[in-house]
Amino acid sequence: MKTMKSVLGAAAGISLTCLGLAPDLLAGAEDQTNVTVEVLIFSGRPNPTWPLQDTKCLAALRAKWKDAPEAFQNEPAGWRRLGFTGFRIRGGETLGLPGELRVYQGVIQVGRGKDAKYLKDPAGLEQRLIAEAKKQAIEQPVQDAIAGYERGRKGAR
Repeated sequence: MKTMKSVLGAAAGISLTCLGLAPDLLAGAEDQTNVTVEVLIFSGRPNPTWPLQDTKCLAALRAKWKDAPEAFQNEPAGWRRLGFTGFRIRGGETLGLPGELRVYQGVIQVGRGKDAKYLKDPAGLEQRLIAEAKKQAIEQPVQDAIAGYERGRKGAR
C-alpha cells in the first residue's frame, strides 16, 4: 500500500511538472501569507481583497505603532461616506499587531466602536498599500478611485 501511494504521488508530481504547473503551485504556496488586505469601497457587494505579499511594511509598523501619536479621538464623519474609504488589514496578529487595522487618510484605526484608537501612520503604511493595490488585478473603477484618492492626498500636502 505504501509503495502504491509513493508511485501515485510520484506520478502526480511528474504530471504537474510536465504540464508546467508544479513551479506555479509551489511559488503560490510560498508567497501566501495569513494577512489580507481589503479595499473599503463597495456597499452591498464584496470588496476586493488579496493576500499581503510584502509584510515588511507591517514589520516597520509593529516597531512604531505603540508610540504613534493620536490623530483624533472619534471617527470623522467622512470615514462613513460612500466610495473609497481606505484599506482594512486582517491577520496582523501573526506579525505581532492587532488582528484588524483600518488605514485611511494617513491614520491607522486600531479596534472598533468606543474602543477604537486613531493613530497617525508612523510607517507610511497607507502609501505602501496604495502601491500594492496598483499591482493587483482589481476592477478598473476601483483602481481609478484609489488613484484619485492618492492624487488628492498628494495635492493636500
